[in-house]
Order: sequence, then structure tokens, then C-alpha cells
Amino acid sequence: MAFLTADIFDPTGDPVIDVMTGGFVWDLSDSRTISWAVADGLYGDVWTDRPAAVQIFSEALASFEPFIDVDFDDRGDFASPIDAGEAGADIVYTLDNTEASDGSLAYAYYPGPGVFYDFEQYGTEGGDIFMNFAARQNIMSSFAPGSDGFMTVIHELGHALGLKHPFEATLGRPVISDLDQTLVRDVDWFSIMSYDDQYADELERWDPATPMVLDVLALQYLYGPDTTTNAGDTTFDLVSRDYYYTLWDADGQDRVDVSGQSEGWIIALPFVQLSDLVETRSGFALPGAQFDAELVASAPTEMVWLMGDMEHATGSAHADILVGNALNNRLLGGDGDDELEGNAGDDHLDGGAGEDLARYFGDRSSFTVTIAPDTITVEDRRTDGTGTDSLSRIETVAFYTEQSSEQLDLETYAGPASLSAPELESFVELYIAYFNRAPDALGLNFWATAFANGLSRQQIAADFLDQDETLALYSDVQTDADLVTRVYDNVLGRAPDRDGFDFWIDALGSDEVGRDSFILSVLDGARAAPAQDASQAFVDQQTSDRAYLETKTDLGALYAVHNGLSDVDAATDTLALFDGTEESVADAVTAITRSHTDALDPDNGAFLMPVVGVLDIPFAG
Repeated sequence: MAFLTADIFDPTGDPVIDVMTGGFVWDLSDSRTISWAVADGLYGDVWTDRPAAVQIFSEALASFEPFIDVDFDDRGDFASPIDAGEAGADIVYTLDNTEASDGSLAYAYYPGPGVFYDFEQYGTEGGDIFMNFAARQNIMSSFAPGSDGFMTVIHELGHALGLKHPFEATLGRPVISDLDQTLVRDVDWFSIMSYDDQYADELERWDPATPMVLDVLALQYLYGPDTTTNAGDTTFDLVSRDYYYTLWDADGQDRVDVSGQSEGWIIALPFVQLSDLVETRSGFALPGAQFDAELVASAPTEMVWLMGDMEHATGSAHADILVGNALNNRLLGGDGDDELEGNAGDDHLDGGAGEDLARYFGDRSSFTVTIAPDTITVEDRRTDGTGTDSLSRIETVAFYTEQSSEQLDLETYAGPASLSAPELESFVELYIAYFNRAPDALGLNFWATAFANGLSRQQIAADFLDQDETLALYSDVQTDADLVTRVYDNVLGRAPDRDGFDFWIDALGSDEVGRDSFILSVLDGARAAPAQDASQAFVDQQTSDRAYLETKTDLGALYAVHNGLSDVDAATDTLALFDGTEESVADAVTAITRSHTDALDPDNGAFLMPVVGVLDIPFAG
């Protein structure tokens, strides 16, 4: 007799498990081994190529074995399934060609005996599989993995292990149409137990070669996962195949690699847990051209389910989409124009060559993008957000929600970290002199990047002169005397001394200095070394002016560079607090700290874009 018996179980309440299971399971409490055999039929049917039959069924069993904690033991070859059962075979691969006209390709029985004994033909019929080679479709198939014939074999093997058709409400269980149809479909590349084949006329390709995602989840519920499969560090090199298959990874640091592909792919590392009863997470990979906006709307000819713990992905030389999961991912885009999304976890996103985009789900106001000389980091400040990622060779960052999308062009804003400290401070001074406020981080980073890309400081100062803020600040200036007085007040916090006033009036009057470069000239003059014959009073005044401007610049840098704040109104109000006294410095620092604290709020805060590694943090005490 067969060694194993079967158990019956009630619906679990888990939709995925109940849709896929019929309530019958082999009892493996004493052994993890299920025995199998190949046998001729009951009514004179014999295998015309017995070695081929053994090979095909062995391959079918091998397609299941990596996913579940089961060993399949070959009991041999027998003259009938009855003989095989009496010799201890739990699952028998046999034939029944007696009903050539009934349209069936094959049939199988759920696990047994033990649950019931009223079998149709013999006592060990539970788990046995009958092939109908009178059916034209079976005759024409090669039974190679991915063919319709091989799909038929693994479909029936699914029944023999306890899986049901997902469209049948067996014993009160739900059907697949009851599930969330944005996640699953009743089609063969979601389950080998489905009858829906999008390419029914293709008998030799575009069918499953292993259990699919829903099958694996149900089988792992019934028999437990195989925790030894790919338990080390594994690289999965995805090569082009004309069929669907599933990869299962139990542990280790693993990489899914499509670098050898001749077209762009989508890789979504395992991220969704479809069943509450099975912890296994699922993802997928397929050519990007076969992805129709969402997975369930697609009709792929190549499809790989990714299941278990997979951390990293490498794209092709073409345009890829790489999507991470809750683990700490390393995503490498390759040479194409790629889209990378790390999701949760602290990830490293490397776009490689091309114009690459990093995507983040959430409003931009919940994020901090930090610019450093050697890297860019994107921090999601929400506790349930996407963690903190480091970016390399990424040109654009996109923040999106269901209602909106905003893009940040790093080629436009990420240049400040390449500047020297004096260069970056000089742009803070421009904001003070031209706008009479602290810089906003986005604006400061824009102009500093323009300078890093080759635009001169003089050209930028000329552009500042035409800004609305500058025009508004100096709109009531009519004469050169008014201009000199206003700039001294904004830059140095005082009225011009007589010598300085006369010097600049003469320079403006003689066109030695134009109005378009006057403000910049005052800034440069404040930093210039005094003449050797300068009076002590001049030296003292210049020292005082420098200290004032440096403090004002430090406040501006604290606001925009170190804290990454971009609220223009707060930038104006903060700098207005400074009047040169120590008390006013403390007031301004307190205001900046308060603005930064408010901005850090993950839900009601603001987008922050600090620059680190260029300027020392002022007022550290």
C-alpha cells in the first residue's frame, strides 16, 4: 500500500490560500518524502516511450521541489497504478486513453487515502495522474518545459498535491474573481491551475514551466517552504525564455541580473505579501515592452515570478525599471535611461550611464535631499516611509502621489558640493546684498550649480539685478547717493562713511563701476585687503564691516546651506532680526532652529535640501 495518508482541512479564511486549495493535503508529519512512480494504464494503455515519460514526470516534480519542504522519491516503473500503489508510490503518473472524445487532456485525484476511500477504480487512487494521449493536444506536444503538454503535467501534479482550480468554489471556498483583481488574475501565468491561456494556439511556448506565484504560496502553506533553496548569496541571471517560471530564494544577499538582455526589463523585487498565512513575498520580472501599465493588464510571453528574499537588481544596457522592496537594496541601472525606486529600506540607487530617474512615493515636503561632495542622499522623514537612500549617477528625482508629481533636476541643483567654501559663501552674500535676506536652499543651489557649470559670478550678479526681489528692494532708489546708502545698509548694516561714500559716488559717476556691478563691487571691497597706506580708522572700520558681513553670511548659510530651508518669507524675517549685536545673532539662530524644527515634520513640514561637507557649521556652541 501507499506509505502516506491524507488529511482534510477547513477553509482558512485567507482568500489566496482558500482560492488555491481544495482542502486535501498529504500528511507529512512523520516524513517529508512523497513517493512516486510511472505505470501503464488500467485498461491496456501503455507508454510508447517509457523513458521519456519518466523523464518528463521527473522534470515536473523537480519544478515543484525547490519551493516546498518535500522530497520526491522515485519508486520505479510498474505495469499498472495498482501495482505502483501497492509498492508504496503515493503519486503515480499513468494513462487513461479510453475516452478519446471527451475532450480531456488529463485528470488527477487529490491526496489520499485517509480522508475518503470511495475512489472510482482502486484504493490507492489518491494523488494519481492520468494522461489522455488520445487527445490531439497531448499527441502534438513535445512536453518540453514551457509547452502545453508540460503545463498539463504540472497542472495535474498540482491537483495531486492538493491544489484546486482557482475558478471553482470547491467545498465552499472562494473563487479567484473574489480576490483583488488589481493584484491577481485567473490566467496561467498567475496559476498553473487556471484554464485561461492567453496564447492557447501556442503549444510549444508561452506556458508555465514551474508553479506560478499563487501555486507556490498555496503549496508553501500546505507543506512549508524549502529553506535550503538558494539560501546563500545568489545571482539570478535572467536569460530569455519563451515560457514563464518562478524563482524562490530562501536567504542570503541576492541579485537579479538582466545585464545580458537585449532589451529593457522591469524588475520588481519581492515586495508584496499576498497571503497572511504565508510570509513569502512576491515580485516579478519581464521585458518592459510586455508590461501594459500594470501587471494584471499585461500579456507577457516572458515572465519570471520572484519570490522570497531578494535584495539587489542589475539592469540591462537598455531602458529598465528597477523597483526595490523593504530590504536594503542596491539597484544598478546600466547604460539605458532607467527608472529606479528603492521603496522602504536604506537603498543605494546607481543609475549608471544614461539619463536616469529615482522615484519616491510621497509628497516632496516629506523628504530631505542632502547634497555632499561624494554622494546625494534622499531621506523620507515619515516613520513608515522609504528610508534613507544614497544616489549615484542619478539625474532626476521624482516625488509622486496618486494626485501629483514633482521632479527635481539634480543636474540643475546638485552642484554646490563641488564648490570651495569661499565660492559657496559668495553666493550667500549675493542674496544678502541683492535681496536683503537669507538664501532659500533651492535658489542658492540653482545659482551655485550654474556657477559650477561655467556661469561666471559676474553673469550671475547681473541676473540677480533683474530679479523681482532686487527690483522691488531698490525700486525707490533714484540717485547714485540713494543707491550707495541702500547697499551699505543691506550689506554692512550702517550708513556709508564719508570716504567710502565719496569713493563710490565718484566710481559710479565716472562709469568706472556700473550700477549693474556696483553691489558686487561693494561685496568684493569689503573683503579686499586694505591699502598699505590706509589709516587705522579705515582698517578698524573694514574689520568691523567684515565681521558684520561674515556673521550675516553665516546666518544665511545656517538657514539655507546647513538646514536646507527654502521658505522665502522666513528667510527674510530671519535676517531682519540681525542688527549686529550678539543678542540679535541668538534671536536669528533661534528663529532658524524653529523653522527647521517645523520643516522636519514629516506630514506638515517642508522639503529640505541642505549641502554638507563644504562649509563648517556656524554658531555650533
